[in-house]
Amino acid sequence: MFSTLRMSHLCFVACLLATASGLALPVQAQEQVYFSSTAEPRLPACDSPAVQSAVAGRVASADALYYGGRTITVIDRIAETAYKANGISPLARRFCTGIATLSDGSRHTVHYALVQHGGFVGLSWGVDACLNGLDRWYVHDASCRTVRP
Repeated sequence: MFSTLRMSHLCFVACLLATASGLALPVQAQEQVYFSSTAEPRLPACDSPAVQSAVAGRVASADALYYGGRTITVIDRIAETAYKANGISPLARRFCTGIATLSDGSRHTVHYALVQHGGFVGLSWGVDACLNGLDRWYVHDASCRTVRP
């Protein structure tokens, strides 16, 4: 009994140390942390290079069959479509749209939503993106509805 209890404590301490060491890693350049001293939540702008990189990364990380292996090469004509804060959800959301040029040369509308505290362990913002017309499994509903306001 004593050894089992001692082993469980050692495992618990090892898990705590592993978690603490993972949190101590520096934040990458594309994953900026936004904190606000006021009650106003902060999110980067839709056309921020970090946001564009995150959107392209989100599409690139999808299953190869989902977008047919295509990736985003550039996003232009970027516009904010809505900003929601202090509504039903306490987290701020910024909704954006743009025209994405894909690796095969085709152009599609890309809709994306930035969510406050939606990044790793809630320390930074997160992004969810959808290429209109290519959501073959309707993950984001028809016409990317779940990432639009």
